[in-house]
Amino acid sequence: MASGADRRGWLESWLCRHQINRSLQGRHDHIAAVYRSQLPSFIIIGAAKSATTSLATALRRHPQIQISKSMEPKFFGRHYLRGWEWYANQFAADPRRPLRGEASTMYTSSYGSYARTPELIHHHLGPIPLIYLVRHPLRRIESHWRHWRGRIKDCPSFDQLLRSPRLRQRVVEASLYHQQWQRYRRWFPQQSMLSITTEELSAHPQTSLRRILSFIRATPDCSSLLEKGELPLMNPAGSKGRREVAAPRWNDELKQQTIALIRPDSEKFLASTDRPSTTWEWD
Repeated sequence: MASGADRRGWLESWLCRHQINRSLQGRHDHIAAVYRSQLPSFIIIGAAKSATTSLATALRRHPQIQISKSMEPKFFGRHYLRGWEWYANQFAADPRRPLRGEASTMYTSSYGSYARTPELIHHHLGPIPLIYLVRHPLRRIESHWRHWRGRIKDCPSFDQLLRSPRLRQRVVEASLYHQQWQRYRRWFPQQSMLSITTEELSAHPQTSLRRILSFIRATPDCSSLLEKGELPLMNPAGSKGRREVAAPRWNDELKQQTIALIRPDSEKFLASTDRPSTTWEWD
């Protein structure tokens, strides 16, 4: 028998999907219109554990940009029930900072509450710039599992990565970048989407940030955004009480099975974003 918490969770999820469907039918257009001048002009859509918080922190330092008060509002999905006023109030009415952005990595998850996120963003905000920050798929999985293991008491062990439906959906599928990229390409033109790898951002922070700033139509001056020439280090693996969680180790069978699942998608993503297939090493 389902617990009271499970029933409440199911009901909330159903109500969220119901209201999102109504929103996509135009039932909430008049509400969103009231807050038009406060809504985002760009969004960082993921991926989790790919330095999205560090990127948002750096962009927040730019004199033309403001980032949402909540680092991950998740409004175009799980938190849609919080309403348009709550979402608009994530941003200050500051004419000196006309560029508004948020970073919600769950926007590129396979969870049901985010199934219509690309369509919902496009419906209300139009073809705004979207930034998809991705990382070597296996390194991202390792960091994501460590993050989750530190937060969730009953998180399965790393060797259950492909056997546990929870781990597979939450941790593994977040590395299926091409699958998520194509979801957004259904609604957004190529010129509205920019992909950056964590490795590019770390190795060439100034070049990468200038590219991002130009993409979102900000002055491409990143001199005040970096710390000693590097991106601010935010939420490193093991932080926020998760330092006790050791980095996971792959056994050969699990690693090969995971690569077999992830690599074909990764190679499609690299090809679709004009990167060589050798961008990420798998050995």
